[in-house]
Amino acid sequence: MKRSTDRRWSPAEIRQNQKEHYAGMAEHPPDRKASADFHRPAYPNYTVEDALKKWGVDTRKGVDAGGVEH
Repeated sequence: MKRSTDRRWSPAEIRQNQKEHYAGMAEHPPDRKASADFHRPAYPNYTVEDALKKWGVDTRKGVDAGGVEH
């Protein structure tokens, strides 16, 4: 069901609300743990061989690529 236009926010109201929200966030520094988690690398520096060893795949036998030719 469509909302009535008198209850809907205009684009200008949405932009103003966003500005106020982000201005309020800028006044407070982030939590140390959150900042450390944000600056942590997304993926560890694993090589393919390291990952296969970790997962218990024996690379001496060869690895099946599932029919993909690369």
